[in-house]
Amino acid sequence: MDLVATSTHVLGLFRLTAPSVLGTLWLQTHFADSEWDALLNGEASFGVDCLNALIQDARSAGLSVEQRVVVES
Repeated sequence: MDLVATSTHVLGLFRLTAPSVLGTLWLQTHFADSEWDALLNGEASFGVDCLNALIQDARSAGLSVEQRVVVES
């Protein structure tokens, strides 16, 4: 897995983490230097629309992306 999307405790927000070097490099090419620490530490959160656009772009670039879905009852 190059990127993993997980839900946060805030409804509608997701985190995107990079467990691989390829995923890390991809993140670094898509965000400003000032954002890297938050991204690489799993502290950045994205709304669903933004996350979907990022995932689509990553998959188009050949990265493997896992989207973990949480169903609340």
